[in-house]
Amino acid sequence: MTFRVCLLLLLALVDQTPAAEPPVMLLQEESVHDSGAAGGARTAFAIMRLPDGSFAFYDRYSPEEGPLSLPDTEGKQHILLPHLPQEVLSSETIINSGVLDNTQVVLSQDGQVKSIRVQQEGLDRETAKKVGLPRYLNTWIHRAGPVYVKQPLLTWRGYNGSLMEYQELGNGRLVVPHGSLIPHAKAVPPTGRHETVIQYSDDGGDSWKLSKSKLTSPCYAGFNGSNEGACEPALEELSDGRIWMLMRTTAGFLYESFSSDSGTTWRPARASRFNTSTGPPNIMRHRNGWLVVCWNNCEMPPRADGAGVYGGRDALHIAVSEDEGKTWRGFREIYLDHRRNDNPAKNGDRGTAYPLAAYTNDGRLVVLAGQGKGGRNPILIDPAWIVDTRARTDFSEGLKQWSAYTQHGPAKRWWRARDPGAVLIEHPDSKTRNCLHVRKQPDLPADGATWNFPNGWKGTLQTRIKLRSGSQGSMITLNDRMFDPSNDLGEELAVFRVELSDLDLTADEWITLSFEWDLSARTCSLKVDDRKPIELPLRHPTLNGLSYVRFRSTAEQTDLEGLLVEQVEVTVTDPFAPACSVHEQMAHEQRYVKQVVPGWDQQ
Repeated sequence: MTFRVCLLLLLALVDQTPAAEPPVMLLQEESVHDSGAAGGARTAFAIMRLPDGSFAFYDRYSPEEGPLSLPDTEGKQHILLPHLPQEVLSSETIINSGVLDNTQVVLSQDGQVKSIRVQQEGLDRETAKKVGLPRYLNTWIHRAGPVYVKQPLLTWRGYNGSLMEYQELGNGRLVVPHGSLIPHAKAVPPTGRHETVIQYSDDGGDSWKLSKSKLTSPCYAGFNGSNEGACEPALEELSDGRIWMLMRTTAGFLYESFSSDSGTTWRPARASRFNTSTGPPNIMRHRNGWLVVCWNNCEMPPRADGAGVYGGRDALHIAVSEDEGKTWRGFREIYLDHRRNDNPAKNGDRGTAYPLAAYTNDGRLVVLAGQGKGGRNPILIDPAWIVDTRARTDFSEGLKQWSAYTQHGPAKRWWRARDPGAVLIEHPDSKTRNCLHVRKQPDLPADGATWNFPNGWKGTLQTRIKLRSGSQGSMITLNDRMFDPSNDLGEELAVFRVELSDLDLTADEWITLSFEWDLSARTCSLKVDDRKPIELPLRHPTLNGLSYVRFRSTAEQTDLEGLLVEQVEVTVTDPFAPACSVHEQMAHEQRYVKQVVPGWDQQ
């Protein structure tokens, strides 16, 4: 058989490989408010961590019934396997003990099911004033074995601000990290009102110790939110025996810390490579060896005339590492809030935050995430989709993959109005197709639209656009994280950007723009149709690569002509965000502090 024939056969096999499936949202009953639950929502979906590091799925209200099956938005049922182990299902003691009534539990090596919970303890006004806390949110452990149930045990007393996860390490130690609201503290610089503390037990939960390490992160005046500090942590064991922790902060980055002694002591927290708004992270070890991180790779919106605006949680992202956190790829949206274009509720949490990840027996990931009514749902994810290197959008699915809302008007009690921004219109050359119309509407900020694609350290993006006659201008930017469509920081902090007025484009003609970037060389060339490429300067360095394109009107007055976008296509040739040193992470954080933070106090 000739080489050419072999090559053709190989290409034929590649063409027959099923395409990676995009994430699927699964639905469950309306969540119940629970001040001690992550995100304030208690749901039926629950996971059990098994001794080998894998997971089982069940309904916390009917754990013996299974396997767990949930519908997607089109009504198709998805069975999440495995169900609970037989030794659990066959034990009436465990089933009837109530220990499974939790979103996450651990099946220990000793056969016990262990459940860590946060339970509220009310305080009268005088006591609350004395202890410096509004109430206690205490940490308790509940345990049940095949033939006995242990009495619930109070393991920590204080204000546990959302317990995100806990684990039993390979050596049998239970480790429970969580935020601790500091008595009498205020949500102000230099480190806010929370610190992260770590509990651990070496005797199955009978006795507990508190690490002497107290982890903090900086916060800054003017932040659009409450300066909580370091809280709501996640952790995972590394192959070299260390434990890696990530924490929610208000410093623009997830902060990280490491322990080399199974959680007894921890290194001082520092900025990680992951930008974030205010949401907490989750870390999971997949059966294929990946470290999987889920978090809000978003920038907070600015305040509105000094008033706070709720935001930064419209998209939840995922990234994976196959070399213990040195390099990363993906940075993909797995949950784009289906309510993002609606006028938001005037109170309560909303968005896509508070992820909890697991994987099924066939390797698919399941991430429970979201807040607010109808917002906390499991997301089913194909691992191949996370590391795909191609993506294309032509609006045949409408704006499902896009964020195109605009925020406007005054803010009050963290609420600010939203309206549709960029919209789909009939394609001028085909009644069966749509294209995106980006313009400046009367009395609203200039339209913007953002689209996420597989992260690339090196790659190409091609888009077909038409600048309409009379348009007052538009801009295209390439970014490393999500900015709200009408947030000017998306243009100011772009890695690369181009104003279309600088390109001498012919109005009312379809034009193909091709961006080719290489972040190792710090370059991006832009080709307009068949013209000679021009070089775009790198405006803001990134540690992670490019994963967003933004289309934005630059009109200052009403501009109903604007820009049409027919399609966008991306091919990534180097999907790995490279390893970075502690020095590089610190330098990157300092750039953020110098370039972004001063603007907070001026809003």
